[in-house]
Amino acid sequence: MVWRCCRARLWVRSCPNPLPDAPTGQPGRRYDRAVASGSGERARLLALTRELILTRGVIGLSLSELARGIGSNNRMLLYHFGSLDELLGAAIDDILGGTVLLDRLAELLSAPGNVVDRLVAAWRHVADPERLPHLRLFFARFGMAVDLPDQYARFLEQVRDRWTATVADALRTSPEVAAPEATAVAVVALWRGLQMQLVCGESRSRADAAHALAIGRLLG
Repeated sequence: MVWRCCRARLWVRSCPNPLPDAPTGQPGRRYDRAVASGSGERARLLALTRELILTRGVIGLSLSELARGIGSNNRMLLYHFGSLDELLGAAIDDILGGTVLLDRLAELLSAPGNVVDRLVAAWRHVADPERLPHLRLFFARFGMAVDLPDQYARFLEQVRDRWTATVADALRTSPEVAAPEATAVAVVALWRGLQMQLVCGESRSRADAAHALAIGRLLG
């Protein structure tokens, strides 16, 4: 028995450390596997939530319904996100907060050609039918933000400033546009209104015709 105990102690001492040093390299600290797996699980749950709300939307969505829809449970979601609002906010920010759409918008607005053609090309991009689920989600989030402006101040600032700044930057290169900042506000307001019409079921052809008419009068 004594021999077995000594042998076991020697084996433990000779084995590689099952908990390696943390990536920070701080001596004496151990990497917490639970934290690592928790981070991965959080990312997985967030990705599943994004997929679900793009299909289902967020209005009236309860924590229990969300948990069932992504194959999880209330306790797990609350452990990783704290509340339903925090989870939905993180998922919506991931969907709407990217710069891919704005980067492409800037490219279209700075392309060769007259300013009207560039604005029409940009409108076709932001009104792409494939983005209809994103538009529904955007306006749902917008309604929440208007109701709780202090809580969603950052979102409202982005909606107000980032789009108009992108359009204004492009319009400044067009000498025929006398007031690029004010024109940018008008253009973005036009886009938002027509996007809402599309969400409400307006036909794409009628929305395109309305856009062409408004842009022509705005810059004509």
